Amino acid sequence: MDMTLIKNADILSSEIKGINDILIAGGKIQKVDRNLESYDGCAVIDADGRLTVPGLVDGHVHLIGGGGEDGCLSRVPPLSEKKIVEAGVTSVVGLLGTDGYTRTVRDLVAKTKAVKEYGLSAWCLTGSYQIPSPTITGSIGDDVMFIDEIIGVKVAIGDHRCSMPEKNELLRMAANVRMASLMSKKCGITHIHVGADERALEMLFEIARTTTFPLRHFYPTHMGSHPEISKEWLKMGGHIDLTCQKGKEDLIINLLGIKDDQISLSTDSNGSFPIWNEKKEIIGMKAGSIKNLLETVFALIDLGVDKGTAFSLATKNPAKALMLKGKGEIKEGYDADMLILDGKNVDILFAGGVMMKNGSYVKQSMYEDCL
Repeated sequence: MDMTLIKNADILSSEIKGINDILIAGGKIQKVDRNLESYDGCAVIDADGRLTVPGLVDGHVHLIGGGGEDGCLSRVPPLSEKKIVEAGVTSVVGLLGTDGYTRTVRDLVAKTKAVKEYGLSAWCLTGSYQIPSPTITGSIGDDVMFIDEIIGVKVAIGDHRCSMPEKNELLRMAANVRMASLMSKKCGITHIHVGADERALEMLFEIARTTTFPLRHFYPTHMGSHPEISKEWLKMGGHIDLTCQKGKEDLIINLLGIKDDQISLSTDSNGSFPIWNEKKEIIGMKAGSIKNLLETVFALIDLGVDKGTAFSLATKNPAKALMLKGKGEIKEGYDADMLILDGKNVDILFAGGVMMKNGSYVKQSMYEDCL
Protein backbone atom coordinates (compact mmCIF):
# COMPACT_ATOMS: atom_id res chain seq x y z
CA MET A 1 0.00 0.00 0.00
CA ASP A 2 1.40 3.42 -0.99
CA MET A 3 2.00 5.66 1.99
CA THR A 4 2.78 9.38 2.21
CA LEU A 5 3.69 11.41 5.25
CA ILE A 6 3.15 15.17 5.07
CA LYS A 7 5.26 16.96 7.65
CA ASN A 8 4.76 20.43 9.13
CA ALA A 9 1.42 21.23 7.52
CA ASP A 10 -0.43 24.33 8.73
CA ILE A 11 -3.84 22.68 8.70
CA LEU A 12 -7.05 24.66 8.29
CA SER A 13 -10.02 22.39 8.96
CA SER A 14 -12.94 22.48 11.39
CA GLU A 15 -11.50 20.14 14.04
CA ILE A 16 -7.75 20.35 13.46
CA LYS A 17 -5.80 23.57 13.10
CA GLY A 18 -2.16 24.57 13.26
CA ILE A 19 1.07 22.73 12.50
CA ASN A 20 0.56 18.96 12.29
CA ASP A 21 1.71 15.94 10.30
CA ILE A 22 -0.64 13.91 8.10
CA LEU A 23 -0.21 10.21 7.33
CA ILE A 24 -1.90 9.02 4.12
CA ALA A 25 -2.32 5.38 3.09
CA GLY A 26 -4.70 3.76 0.63
CA GLY A 27 -6.03 7.16 -0.41
CA LYS A 28 -7.26 7.86 3.13
CA ILE A 29 -6.08 10.05 5.97
CA GLN A 30 -4.87 7.56 8.57
CA LYS A 31 -3.46 9.86 11.23
CA VAL A 32 -3.21 13.57 11.99
CA ASP A 33 -0.93 14.52 14.84
CA ARG A 34 2.33 16.20 15.69
CA ASN A 35 5.72 14.60 15.23
CA LEU A 36 4.53 11.50 13.36
CA GLU A 37 7.27 9.05 12.43
CA SER A 38 7.82 7.75 8.92
CA TYR A 39 7.61 4.10 7.90
CA ASP A 40 9.82 2.10 5.55
CA GLY A 41 8.88 2.91 1.96
CA CYS A 42 6.83 5.91 3.02
CA ALA A 43 7.18 9.01 0.83
CA VAL A 44 7.76 12.16 2.86
CA ILE A 45 6.67 15.67 1.81
CA ASP A 46 7.65 18.66 3.92
CA ALA A 47 4.87 21.26 3.81
CA ASP A 48 7.26 23.65 5.57
CA GLY A 49 4.50 25.42 7.47
CA ARG A 50 2.42 26.19 4.41
CA LEU A 51 -1.35 26.42 4.62
CA THR A 52 -2.96 23.02 4.01
CA VAL A 53 -6.71 22.88 3.35
CA PRO A 54 -9.27 20.31 2.21
CA GLY A 55 -9.66 19.85 -1.54
CA LEU A 56 -12.31 22.19 -2.92
CA VAL A 57 -15.81 20.90 -3.70
CA ASP A 58 -17.59 22.50 -6.67
CA GLY A 59 -21.24 21.48 -6.71
CA HIS A 60 -22.25 23.19 -9.97
CA VAL A 61 -20.06 22.34 -12.95
CA HIS A 62 -20.97 21.90 -16.61
CA LEU A 63 -18.59 19.02 -17.23
CA ILE A 64 -19.68 18.54 -20.83
CA GLY A 65 -20.20 22.26 -21.39
CA GLY A 66 -23.29 24.45 -21.30
CA GLY A 67 -24.61 27.28 -23.39
CA GLY A 68 -26.24 27.15 -26.79
CA GLU A 69 -28.66 30.04 -26.35
CA ASP A 70 -27.12 31.81 -29.34
CA GLY A 71 -26.89 28.86 -31.73
CA CYS A 72 -24.72 25.77 -31.71
CA LEU A 73 -21.53 27.79 -32.05
CA SER A 74 -22.27 29.26 -28.61
CA ARG A 75 -22.11 25.84 -26.93
CA VAL A 76 -19.37 26.04 -24.28
CA PRO A 77 -16.64 23.36 -24.60
CA PRO A 78 -16.34 20.52 -22.05
CA LEU A 79 -14.18 20.95 -18.94
CA SER A 80 -10.83 19.14 -18.91
CA GLU A 81 -9.54 17.21 -15.91
CA LYS A 82 -6.39 19.32 -16.03
CA LYS A 83 -8.40 22.50 -15.47
CA ILE A 84 -10.13 20.94 -12.47
CA VAL A 85 -6.80 20.05 -10.85
CA GLU A 86 -5.30 23.43 -11.71
CA ALA A 87 -8.17 25.12 -9.84
CA GLY A 88 -7.57 23.14 -6.65
CA VAL A 89 -10.87 21.29 -6.99
CA THR A 90 -10.91 17.60 -6.04
CA SER A 91 -14.69 16.93 -6.09
CA VAL A 92 -17.23 18.06 -8.68
CA VAL A 93 -20.94 17.66 -9.36
CA GLY A 94 -21.77 17.90 -13.06
CA LEU A 95 -25.08 18.99 -14.56
CA LEU A 96 -26.84 20.08 -17.72
CA GLY A 97 -28.02 23.62 -18.36
CA THR A 98 -30.40 25.22 -20.82
CA ASP A 99 -29.42 22.73 -23.50
CA GLY A 100 -31.15 19.44 -22.83
CA TYR A 101 -31.46 18.84 -26.56
CA THR A 102 -27.96 18.41 -27.99
CA ARG A 103 -26.46 17.42 -24.64
CA THR A 104 -27.75 14.39 -22.76
CA VAL A 105 -27.68 12.92 -19.28
CA ARG A 106 -26.10 9.84 -20.82
CA ASP A 107 -23.16 11.92 -22.10
CA LEU A 108 -22.91 13.67 -18.72
CA VAL A 109 -22.69 10.38 -16.82
CA ALA A 110 -19.98 9.18 -19.22
CA LYS A 111 -17.93 12.34 -18.59
CA THR A 112 -18.46 11.94 -14.85
CA LYS A 113 -17.08 8.41 -15.06
CA ALA A 114 -14.09 9.73 -17.00
CA VAL A 115 -13.30 12.29 -14.30
CA LYS A 116 -13.42 9.48 -11.73
CA GLU A 117 -11.14 7.29 -13.86
CA TYR A 118 -8.67 10.17 -13.95
CA GLY A 119 -8.52 10.10 -10.15
CA LEU A 120 -10.80 12.90 -9.00
CA SER A 121 -14.19 12.52 -7.29
CA ALA A 122 -17.26 13.24 -9.39
CA TRP A 123 -21.04 12.95 -9.30
CA CYS A 124 -23.78 14.41 -11.47
CA LEU A 125 -27.46 15.28 -11.71
CA THR A 126 -30.17 14.08 -14.01
CA GLY A 127 -32.55 16.60 -15.59
CA SER A 128 -31.97 20.06 -17.07
CA TYR A 129 -34.02 23.25 -17.61
CA GLN A 130 -36.63 21.28 -19.53
CA ILE A 131 -39.68 19.54 -18.07
CA PRO A 132 -40.33 16.63 -18.44
CA SER A 133 -36.76 16.12 -17.28
CA PRO A 134 -34.37 14.34 -19.63
CA THR A 135 -33.17 11.12 -18.00
CA ILE A 136 -31.42 7.87 -18.84
CA THR A 137 -33.94 5.39 -17.47
CA GLY A 138 -37.10 7.38 -18.23
CA SER A 139 -37.59 8.20 -14.54
CA ILE A 140 -35.71 10.71 -12.38
CA GLY A 141 -36.23 8.44 -9.39
CA ASP A 142 -34.81 5.43 -11.21
CA ASP A 143 -31.83 7.49 -12.37
CA VAL A 144 -31.02 8.38 -8.74
CA MET A 145 -31.69 4.88 -7.48
CA PHE A 146 -29.81 2.81 -10.04
CA ILE A 147 -27.05 5.02 -11.47
CA ASP A 148 -24.23 5.44 -8.96
CA GLU A 149 -23.04 8.81 -10.22
CA ILE A 150 -26.46 10.51 -10.13
CA ILE A 151 -27.29 12.09 -6.76
CA GLY A 152 -30.22 14.36 -7.64
CA VAL A 153 -32.07 16.29 -10.31
CA LYS A 154 -31.58 19.70 -11.96
CA VAL A 155 -34.48 22.05 -12.68
CA ALA A 156 -34.89 25.79 -13.35
CA ILE A 157 -37.38 28.35 -12.04
CA GLY A 158 -37.81 32.11 -12.42
CA ASP A 159 -36.00 32.19 -15.76
CA HIS A 160 -37.44 33.07 -19.17
CA ARG A 161 -35.57 30.04 -20.61
CA CYS A 162 -37.11 27.44 -18.28
CA SER A 163 -40.28 25.33 -18.54
CA MET A 164 -42.06 27.38 -15.85
CA PRO A 165 -42.84 24.53 -13.43
CA GLU A 166 -45.69 25.01 -10.97
CA LYS A 167 -45.48 24.35 -7.24
CA ASN A 168 -47.05 20.88 -7.23
CA GLU A 169 -44.91 19.83 -10.19
CA LEU A 170 -41.74 20.96 -8.38
CA LEU A 171 -42.79 19.27 -5.14
CA ARG A 172 -43.64 16.00 -6.88
CA MET A 173 -40.26 15.99 -8.63
CA ALA A 174 -38.45 16.61 -5.35
CA ALA A 175 -40.50 13.96 -3.52
CA ASN A 176 -39.70 11.31 -6.13
CA VAL A 177 -36.00 12.07 -5.92
CA ARG A 178 -36.09 12.10 -2.13
CA MET A 179 -37.61 8.63 -1.92
CA ALA A 180 -35.08 7.22 -4.37
CA SER A 181 -32.27 8.86 -2.40
CA LEU A 182 -33.41 7.30 0.88
CA MET A 183 -33.15 3.88 -0.70
CA SER A 184 -29.81 4.59 -2.40
CA LYS A 185 -28.27 6.55 0.51
CA LYS A 186 -27.67 9.71 -1.52
CA CYS A 187 -28.43 13.37 -0.87
CA GLY A 188 -31.36 13.39 -3.30
CA ILE A 189 -31.26 17.12 -3.96
CA THR A 190 -33.44 19.05 -6.33
CA HIS A 191 -30.82 21.47 -7.60
CA ILE A 192 -32.73 24.60 -8.58
CA HIS A 193 -31.38 27.15 -11.03
CA VAL A 194 -32.97 30.39 -9.79
CA GLY A 195 -33.36 33.05 -12.45
CA ALA A 196 -33.96 36.78 -12.11
CA ASP A 197 -37.70 36.52 -11.39
CA GLU A 198 -37.78 36.12 -7.63
CA ARG A 199 -41.55 35.58 -7.62
CA ALA A 200 -40.83 31.95 -8.52
CA LEU A 201 -39.13 31.48 -5.15
CA GLU A 202 -42.48 31.88 -3.45
CA MET A 203 -43.11 28.24 -4.46
CA LEU A 204 -40.32 27.10 -2.14
CA PHE A 205 -41.62 29.16 0.77
CA GLU A 206 -45.15 27.87 0.23
CA ILE A 207 -43.85 24.29 0.25
CA ALA A 208 -41.99 25.06 3.48
CA ARG A 209 -45.09 26.60 5.08
CA THR A 210 -47.72 24.10 3.97
CA THR A 211 -45.96 20.71 3.84
CA THR A 212 -43.60 18.60 5.94
CA PHE A 213 -41.16 18.13 3.07
CA PRO A 214 -37.56 18.40 4.37
CA LEU A 215 -35.95 21.57 3.08
CA ARG A 216 -32.50 19.94 2.90
CA HIS A 217 -33.55 18.34 -0.40
CA PHE A 218 -33.84 21.75 -2.08
CA TYR A 219 -30.55 23.21 -3.31
CA PRO A 220 -31.28 26.64 -4.85
CA THR A 221 -28.32 28.16 -6.68
CA HIS A 222 -27.45 31.62 -8.08
CA MET A 223 -29.01 33.03 -4.90
CA GLY A 224 -26.63 35.97 -4.58
CA SER A 225 -29.01 37.98 -6.75
CA HIS A 226 -31.78 37.55 -4.16
CA PRO A 227 -30.19 38.62 -0.85
CA GLU A 228 -33.26 39.29 1.28
CA ILE A 229 -35.04 36.13 0.15
CA SER A 230 -31.82 34.18 0.76
CA LYS A 231 -31.69 35.46 4.33
CA GLU A 232 -35.25 34.31 4.97
CA TRP A 233 -34.54 30.90 3.43
CA LEU A 234 -31.48 30.49 5.66
CA LYS A 235 -33.51 31.42 8.74
CA MET A 236 -36.05 28.73 7.82
CA GLY A 237 -33.26 26.15 7.74
CA GLY A 238 -32.70 25.99 3.99
CA HIS A 239 -29.39 25.78 2.13
CA ILE A 240 -28.31 28.32 -0.48
CA ASP A 241 -25.62 28.11 -3.15
CA LEU A 242 -23.87 31.23 -4.42
CA THR A 243 -22.17 31.57 -7.79
CA CYS A 244 -18.62 32.94 -7.76
CA GLN A 245 -18.38 36.21 -9.67
CA LYS A 246 -15.29 38.39 -9.65
CA GLY A 247 -15.93 41.77 -8.10
CA LYS A 248 -19.21 40.68 -6.51
CA GLU A 249 -17.89 39.17 -3.29
CA ASP A 250 -20.01 41.70 -1.36
CA LEU A 251 -23.09 39.67 -2.34
CA ILE A 252 -21.60 36.72 -0.44
CA ILE A 253 -20.44 38.74 2.55
CA ASN A 254 -23.92 40.24 2.85
CA LEU A 255 -25.32 36.77 3.54
CA LEU A 256 -22.80 35.71 6.18
CA GLY A 257 -23.68 35.77 9.86
CA ILE A 258 -27.05 33.97 9.75
CA LYS A 259 -26.25 30.31 9.19
CA ASP A 260 -22.87 30.22 7.52
CA ASP A 261 -22.72 26.41 7.51
CA GLN A 262 -25.73 26.37 5.16
CA ILE A 263 -24.07 28.41 2.43
CA SER A 264 -21.91 27.00 -0.35
CA LEU A 265 -19.99 28.46 -3.27
CA SER A 266 -19.89 27.06 -6.80
CA THR A 267 -18.58 28.31 -10.14
CA ASP A 268 -21.07 27.36 -12.87
CA SER A 269 -17.87 26.43 -14.69
CA ASN A 270 -18.18 25.98 -18.47
CA GLY A 271 -21.73 27.19 -18.31
CA SER A 272 -22.74 30.18 -20.42
CA PHE A 273 -23.31 33.66 -18.97
CA PRO A 274 -25.45 35.31 -21.65
CA ILE A 275 -25.95 39.06 -21.58
CA TRP A 276 -29.54 40.05 -22.42
CA ASN A 277 -31.14 43.35 -23.37
CA GLU A 278 -34.57 44.45 -22.14
CA LYS A 279 -36.23 42.42 -24.93
CA LYS A 280 -34.45 39.23 -23.77
CA GLU A 281 -32.23 39.28 -26.84
CA ILE A 282 -28.61 38.16 -26.49
CA ILE A 283 -26.09 40.96 -26.88
CA GLY A 284 -23.06 39.17 -25.46
CA MET A 285 -21.84 35.87 -24.07
CA LYS A 286 -19.38 34.86 -21.35
CA ALA A 287 -18.67 31.58 -19.56
CA GLY A 288 -17.94 30.43 -16.02
CA SER A 289 -14.47 29.31 -14.93
CA ILE A 290 -13.68 26.70 -12.30
CA LYS A 291 -10.64 28.68 -11.15
CA ASN A 292 -13.04 31.27 -9.69
CA LEU A 293 -13.69 29.06 -6.66
CA LEU A 294 -10.27 29.37 -5.00
CA GLU A 295 -9.93 32.95 -6.20
CA THR A 296 -13.24 33.87 -4.56
CA VAL A 297 -12.23 32.25 -1.28
CA PHE A 298 -9.08 34.35 -1.15
CA ALA A 299 -10.96 37.48 -2.25
CA LEU A 300 -13.30 36.98 0.73
CA ILE A 301 -10.33 36.57 3.07
CA ASP A 302 -8.77 39.76 1.69
CA LEU A 303 -12.05 41.53 2.47
CA GLY A 304 -11.92 40.43 6.10
CA VAL A 305 -13.80 37.11 6.15
CA ASP A 306 -12.33 34.58 8.58
CA LYS A 307 -10.18 31.99 6.78
CA GLY A 308 -12.06 29.05 8.27
CA THR A 309 -15.42 30.46 7.22
CA ALA A 310 -14.22 31.33 3.71
CA PHE A 311 -12.75 27.89 3.01
CA SER A 312 -15.76 26.08 4.54
CA LEU A 313 -17.97 27.68 1.88
CA ALA A 314 -16.05 25.71 -0.73
CA THR A 315 -15.20 22.55 1.24
CA LYS A 316 -17.09 21.39 4.31
CA ASN A 317 -20.43 23.08 3.56
CA PRO A 318 -21.09 21.69 0.06
CA ALA A 319 -19.73 18.28 1.08
CA LYS A 320 -22.20 18.14 3.96
CA ALA A 321 -25.20 19.38 1.97
CA LEU A 322 -24.47 16.97 -0.88
CA MET A 323 -23.71 14.07 1.50
CA LEU A 324 -20.29 13.49 -0.04
CA LYS A 325 -18.88 11.03 2.44
CA GLY A 326 -15.25 11.58 3.40
CA LYS A 327 -15.04 14.98 1.69
CA GLY A 328 -14.60 18.56 2.81
CA GLU A 329 -12.33 18.15 5.84
CA ILE A 330 -8.87 17.07 6.85
CA LYS A 331 -9.78 14.40 9.34
CA GLU A 332 -8.78 10.84 10.19
CA GLY A 333 -10.78 8.38 8.10
CA TYR A 334 -11.58 10.97 5.43
CA ASP A 335 -10.39 10.85 1.83
CA ALA A 336 -6.91 12.27 1.29
CA ASP A 337 -8.18 15.23 -0.75
CA MET A 338 -6.19 18.32 0.18
CA LEU A 339 -4.19 21.28 -1.07
CA ILE A 340 -0.83 22.56 0.10
CA LEU A 341 -0.81 26.20 -0.89
CA ASP A 342 2.04 28.50 -1.81
CA GLY A 343 0.48 31.83 -1.01
CA LYS A 344 -2.73 31.89 -3.05
CA ASN A 345 -1.56 29.22 -5.50
CA VAL A 346 -1.85 25.43 -5.39
CA ASP A 347 1.59 23.90 -4.97
CA ILE A 348 0.66 20.30 -4.14
CA LEU A 349 -2.74 18.70 -4.70
CA PHE A 350 -3.79 15.34 -3.32
CA ALA A 351 -6.85 13.51 -4.59
CA GLY A 352 -6.25 10.19 -2.90
CA GLY A 353 -2.68 10.40 -4.21
CA VAL A 354 -0.50 13.22 -5.48
CA MET A 355 -2.02 14.83 -8.60
CA MET A 356 0.06 18.00 -8.65
CA LYS A 357 3.47 18.69 -7.14
CA ASN A 358 5.47 21.91 -7.25
CA GLY A 359 2.80 23.30 -9.55
CA SER A 360 3.42 20.57 -12.14
CA TYR A 361 0.94 17.90 -13.14
CA VAL A 362 1.85 14.41 -12.03
CA LYS A 363 -0.90 12.90 -14.16
CA GLN A 364 -1.88 14.27 -17.55
CA SER A 365 -5.31 13.93 -19.11
CA MET A 366 -5.51 11.51 -22.00
CA TYR A 367 -4.77 13.05 -25.44
CA GLU A 368 -3.30 16.22 -23.91
CA ASP A 369 -0.15 15.91 -25.96
CA CYS A 370 -1.96 15.53 -29.29
CA LEU A 371 -4.89 17.96 -29.13
